[in-house]
Amino acid sequence: MASSRNNNNYSHFSKSISAFLDFMTNPTFLFYTILPTIPLLFLAVLSADPYLWVGSEIHHFYIELFAVVFSAVIGFYYILHARNLNDRFSLFIGIGFSASAALDLFHVIISYSMMENVEFLKYFIPQTWFAGRIFLSIMLLIGIAKYSYFLPPVTKDKSKWDMTSTPDRIRQISLKDERSNNKKQVLDFLVNKIPYLKIETMQKNLLIYVVILASLATIVAYTSLFVIYPASFLDDYSLHRPYEIPPLILFSIALVLFYKKKLYLKKDVIYKGILVYLIVDIFSQVIMSYSTAPFDTAHNMAHVLKNIGYFVNIIALALSGIQYTVALRERNKTIQSQYEKIKYSEKIKDEFINIAAHELRTPIQPILALSLFLSDKKGTLEEYKDHIDIIAKSSKRLQKLAEEILDASKIESHSLNLDIERFDLVEVICNLLREYHSSHNGNNNNGDDSNLSIKFTYKGKEIIPSFDSYNGNNNNNETIFIHADKNRIARVLSNLLSNAIKFTTKGKIDIIVQNDNDGYITIKIRDYGTGIDKDILPRLFDKFVTGSASGTGLGLYICKNIIETHGGKIWTGYNQGTTFTFTLPISNHKMS
Repeated sequence: MASSRNNNNYSHFSKSISAFLDFMTNPTFLFYTILPTIPLLFLAVLSADPYLWVGSEIHHFYIELFAVVFSAVIGFYYILHARNLNDRFSLFIGIGFSASAALDLFHVIISYSMMENVEFLKYFIPQTWFAGRIFLSIMLLIGIAKYSYFLPPVTKDKSKWDMTSTPDRIRQISLKDERSNNKKQVLDFLVNKIPYLKIETMQKNLLIYVVILASLATIVAYTSLFVIYPASFLDDYSLHRPYEIPPLILFSIALVLFYKKKLYLKKDVIYKGILVYLIVDIFSQVIMSYSTAPFDTAHNMAHVLKNIGYFVNIIALALSGIQYTVALRERNKTIQSQYEKIKYSEKIKDEFINIAAHELRTPIQPILALSLFLSDKKGTLEEYKDHIDIIAKSSKRLQKLAEEILDASKIESHSLNLDIERFDLVEVICNLLREYHSSHNGNNNNGDDSNLSIKFTYKGKEIIPSFDSYNGNNNNNETIFIHADKNRIARVLSNLLSNAIKFTTKGKIDIIVQNDNDGYITIKIRDYGTGIDKDILPRLFDKFVTGSASGTGLGLYICKNIIETHGGKIWTGYNQGTTFTFTLPISNHKMS
């Protein structure tokens, strides 16, 4: 028992170590946290010398003026980003930076107008600095904690919700809804109710948070005009600005939450900008905390870092805009491409309906006409054998058309099932040749009256089926036993042979079977007819594509899917005619 507990503890410890090492080697952590930390540490060390860079009131004015401009630009573009993408996180951050710009402007105006009053600036500057930093730190913390979920974009059309982007916790809660066991009802609840309730609550909370935070920051900044806060600036302690500690802690917590919520996985560049901004802000707070006097090195460096953090955000927003524009252009291309495909599909569908209507009418007319004709006749079957043969032939054609449409439907719905069995492929091919011989009244590949001959070879030897009876043996006694769906393979061979016959008025057709000694056999059906129209060659195996005036254009599409379902391949080539080649595995895993 103790040994099992120790093993579990060791396993848990190993997983923790592994997870920690994976995080430490994460490219985002290395490039956007560790790498910026190195120069910032160097600046923090330099800022320890208060006399390295001593500024003045006017220097402070210009630095803060840049901060006003930068934060206003950030606020504007975050709000614009939120409007374009319906992103609540960006909206919240944008409103926050806009409020921060107002605070910085108030700070700049008072600092400039009271530039002569050094004693006033000694306390006013750190207190208004604190107001702005505590506001930004709490705003980022709330934004990351509350508005950074992978929520679908807001839209009035409920059917356009992308549920793949819904938070996992919302999905899990909804799927556990005990009020309904029906999956469809649960998904309807998820689509129609959860997101709208969540977004509506977020909109109300967003305004509440911003108003409360902005009000508190405004009160702190305004009261700084006539109130000196306790311990806002300490001359006799190493930590001269203790009020920098709360924002420092809040920025650090926001950074931890950023990684905990895995916001670095989001593709939008603005999240990388926020990550770097948090690192810069943390160091600016650390450096400002040991500023010994107004406008000393630490004071100036902290203000410059604040501007650098703002500038990083601006760069990230600009890159995000470019990224969004490129993505939008690619999306438009995709939409246009899909639109063209839909137009083409509609055209092909209309053509298929016309072809199918014609193909159905062709066999139905003789069946109906001859059936009505024979219904009024009296006599023996022999007297009307030709009429009956026409009805049978038309019925077979109608049956073939129905089977093609049914098979195409099964292929589209991925429900094409195979009935695997062991059979002799040579015998199947010989039966097809006998059928051809029978349908052409004896004008077979051995006859003298036929303009077309069909030659079947295996291992370089010609195989001539016996025509004495339908189930006769071939003259070479060759066999090729494979595991496949016999009826469907026969249909593939029949379709390819019929196509070869259709486009070959005279000459010969070769059926060549080869054993590749790699677990596959190769079957080639080669004709020397008119060949395939080069315009349809690239989409020859697509649905509804045909090179003749008759036919549905489903034959080759069905052949391709049957062969590929067996684990084989099919392709075509043309050289003095057309050659269709396909491979089949000799054995099948379903038979093992």
